[in-house]
Amino acid sequence: MDLSVIEIAKATGGELLYSGDKTKAIKNIVTDSRKILPDSLFFARKGENFDGHEFVAQALENGAIGAVVRKDSVKLFTLHDKNAAIIEVEDTAQALLDLAKYYKKSFKNIRLTVAVTGSVGKTTTKEFIYSVLGEKFKTQKSEGNLNTETGLPFTVFSLCEDTKALVLEMGTSAFGEIRRLSRAANPETAVITNIGTSHIESFGSREGIKKAKLEILEGMEAGSNIIFNADDPLLYAEKNKTGKKEYFFGIKNKKADFVAEHIEFDYNAKASSFALDKFNFEIPALGAHNIYNALPAVIAGKIYGLKNEEIQSGLNKFENAKMRQNIYDHSGVTIIDDCYNSSLESVLAAFEVLSEMAKKTKGRAIAVLSDILEAGDYSRQIHEKIGAKAAEKNISLYLFGEESKATYDAFVAERGGKNCDAKHSTDKSNIAAFVVAEAKKGDVALFKASRGMAMETVLEEFKTMYGG
Repeated sequence: MDLSVIEIAKATGGELLYSGDKTKAIKNIVTDSRKILPDSLFFARKGENFDGHEFVAQALENGAIGAVVRKDSVKLFTLHDKNAAIIEVEDTAQALLDLAKYYKKSFKNIRLTVAVTGSVGKTTTKEFIYSVLGEKFKTQKSEGNLNTETGLPFTVFSLCEDTKALVLEMGTSAFGEIRRLSRAANPETAVITNIGTSHIESFGSREGIKKAKLEILEGMEAGSNIIFNADDPLLYAEKNKTGKKEYFFGIKNKKADFVAEHIEFDYNAKASSFALDKFNFEIPALGAHNIYNALPAVIAGKIYGLKNEEIQSGLNKFENAKMRQNIYDHSGVTIIDDCYNSSLESVLAAFEVLSEMAKKTKGRAIAVLSDILEAGDYSRQIHEKIGAKAAEKNISLYLFGEESKATYDAFVAERGGKNCDAKHSTDKSNIAAFVVAEAKKGDVALFKASRGMAMETVLEEFKTMYGG
């Protein structure tokens, strides 16, 4: 970054209050006053449990050139350096997005931007698209959890001069968030993977979730491309309504523009294959849900002129993000590390892979689960469905968390209270010991829960204790 405070004030619609050298270049944007970099501008954000305005003075003392602050907030901090650049804006979160939009437009060489959202699978879909587009373009992507109003701008601020394609993940937990993200990114192509139940507490219903996801269209030009899941009835209902170039994909809905057929799973190679447009594609990931995640990448490749062979070469290079269906052996037990997050839909999809792998190894299918958070009034219903499905598929359950008691109860009820292969504890520390005591070589163990439950700590404890 190399912008003057005058440029930044203009880009954010702010008023420049103080400045020594108005032409001095800002090279870094920082939101943590403890991590000031050289030539930084500090954005004072306000969160649920903090107010960055209280740390403006600290940021300046640590070397920041200036700060972007909310109007009428000056009383919250004392300036020791009257030459500091202070830019007053209506909303610092929106100002950060506005600056990202301005900065992205300065990169004339960026030929395409793809934005991905959806209830389940958006990170994996983003990784597939990144791998495919990378075959033709110098491509950058959202890293880690930089899919929020704070995170997305930092992906943009990290752009390289020779970047040609940008793949952005967009998450949301409230109405309006994706609208603001899309308007900042102005994507040429948008993907909605599905409409599930994640964050349903915030949106009230799946219809509400769909409304929030469709906000992605509001930052797009007429004639832009949208890639929607045709097997999701809520999304297929939007056909011919979006005002964009529509590309629908699916497996079950034969009216989709792109239908994956002749699907096969190789559990030894941990790969899946499918036919599309008379070409056989293969992905280094298991499960029908991962075919759904890969299809938008195939379509994006076709939109941007890649040949089938080039698309396949990109799919071959796919690497899933950390703690998302990473499968490996530990002392004879096959581990499915899917700890990063959880929802009803993703758990049921993971059960399919777990069950089939256990059939191949001739061991038990073990699911180590915890609470699905932010489910609101739907929580009990969601957890009961998981328990019933586990019983139906003969999966052994090890559960911790208050909400997961409903999963345990549904499992027991489905089994008639007999031969119940499940354990529940409100104490997280018990779970790894339970699994260690009963796991045997040949078993397949899935570890999965909402991010807030930190399931990875249970997995690491299990690996430390279990020697086969």
